Amino acid sequence: MHGFPAVEDPDTVEKSFFVPKMCAHCERSPCEQVCPVGATFRSPDGAVIIDESYCIGCAYCIQACPYGCRYFNEETKTAGKCTLCYHRITRGLKPACAEVCPTGARVFGDLKDREGKLAEFIAQHNVQVLKPGMGTFPKLYYHALDKEVH
Repeated sequence: MHGFPAVEDPDTVEKSFFVPKMCAHCERSPCEQVCPVGATFRSPDGAVIIDESYCIGCAYCIQACPYGCRYFNEETKTAGKCTLCYHRITRGLKPACAEVCPTGARVFGDLKDREGKLAEFIAQHNVQVLKPGMGTFPKLYYHALDKEVH
């Protein structure tokens, strides 16, 4: 009989993880600090944004991001990343990914709103950030993140 051998030691089984690489909108964002022209900046409400009209495509921000969420857009020759659908949230809407997620796995809200749905979720669940030792103070939390991931 052909097939996979029986696994006797569960510690030898390889694990795989799916961790979306979304921008963490860090309080101390390395990408913002290294941008030589100020194309990456923090909006008044705390979102880290790229102004493509200023971006010179040097890719310093891509290299500086400890979370691997930035990319180089070959069409525009500029850096790109998740903006939290800033054009939507400034109009009181949720980011598109949170709006259409069929399982409700993405919870969006104001971290300062202590009575909001996001604060409630954080209080009731085991949430962590990626790479907490980096000192970037990310604002993106993951639920039940396996210790092997961060």
